Amino acid sequence: MNVFSQNTTVDTSFTYGEFKAGYGISLFGEGLKERYDAGNFAPSGGGVYNISAYRKFKKLNFLNFGLKFKALGAAPASNNKGDEMFFNFWGAALSTKYYPFNKMANKGFVILLDYFFITQFTQKYRNEAAKVYDHQFAIGSGIGAGIGYEFPVFKNKFKGCFSIDYEFDSRTGEVNSLGSKTFLSHCISTSLGFKF
Repeated sequence: MNVFSQNTTVDTSFTYGEFKAGYGISLFGEGLKERYDAGNFAPSGGGVYNISAYRKFKKLNFLNFGLKFKALGAAPASNNKGDEMFFNFWGAALSTKYYPFNKMANKGFVILLDYFFITQFTQKYRNEAAKVYDHQFAIGSGIGAGIGYEFPVFKNKFKGCFSIDYEFDSRTGEVNSLGSKTFLSHCISTSLGFKF
């Protein structure tokens, strides 16, 4: 009688990287909205870039955990007075991906949650004709959420990914003659990329 162990456990863990690029629009709150509205600027938006590394752990189904770096480089928003405004930011986040319909957590519909433990913005105003320049920056934290879909491409050689994301950030910076000030902003973006 041959007896073989049937207790071999399949290792379902894996690690992967992800890169996405797309377009994002900034929506301004306290500390930023006042000047944006007063200057009657056009909407502010630009390229959004994400690079991440995730791990699927053996005993945790439906979930991936990782680290993310995200940046937005905005094209200048302008008004009819010749003023221009740039709003750029970057952030580093702890990231979670939840695949509600896929136990292996490697494809299909996905829900994304991020906690940005550090995020910095740089905002610049300028009027070249009047030689007027203003620059400020602030640093803080934020939260993000999104929905996406991941799909195999080129005969399953790698996976593509698409997402729609929302981010809310609160940052604090020093402003001349005012001291410490809080700046709030939101970003809505859509991105397309691949897993590797």
